[in-house]
Amino acid sequence: MNKMTKVKYLAYTSILSAVTIILTLISNSIVIGGISINLGLIAIILAGILVGPLSGAFVGLINGAFALLSAQAFFAISPLGTVLVCLLKTSVAGLVCGLIHRLLKNKNELVAIIVSAMLVPIINTSLFIVGSLIFFNGAFGNLISIFVSINFVVELLVNAILIPTIIKVIKIIKK
Repeated sequence: MNKMTKVKYLAYTSILSAVTIILTLISNSIVIGGISINLGLIAIILAGILVGPLSGAFVGLINGAFALLSAQAFFAISPLGTVLVCLLKTSVAGLVCGLIHRLLKNKNELVAIIVSAMLVPIINTSLFIVGSLIFFNGAFGNLISIFVSINFVVELLVNAILIPTIIKVIKIIKK
């Protein structure tokens, strides 16, 4: 990486980190029927696709840190588990998003974008469920299953539709 590339990498990662903070804080304040959708996943996906896997992981880490703000109920059961689940689920999602996009983009760019965008909520939700079973002993039972299911479907659809559109707009602007 030359010096200019490092500067761009840091600038894009920093901007997307700020975007994930803003979107996460907005998401935390918009609760519909007890469910808030993590709009911060959008910035994680953009970082993974546009900058790379490590940027996706870092932006995911930032998103996870801010997710801790709304995780008080989980802290009461397992503080360590709460921190690990919140930080790891979005970091891993961002890393995998970037890796999968890098792997698929030369075959079909649109498919690479959509698959990468859909993987983030899949990984995020899967790791949340696994973490809940390990650290929280099913303390929230069926109630959390209903919320997680609805949340997952909405996040999956939002990302599958928005991310290709956002990336297309970014590419048009860059021309």
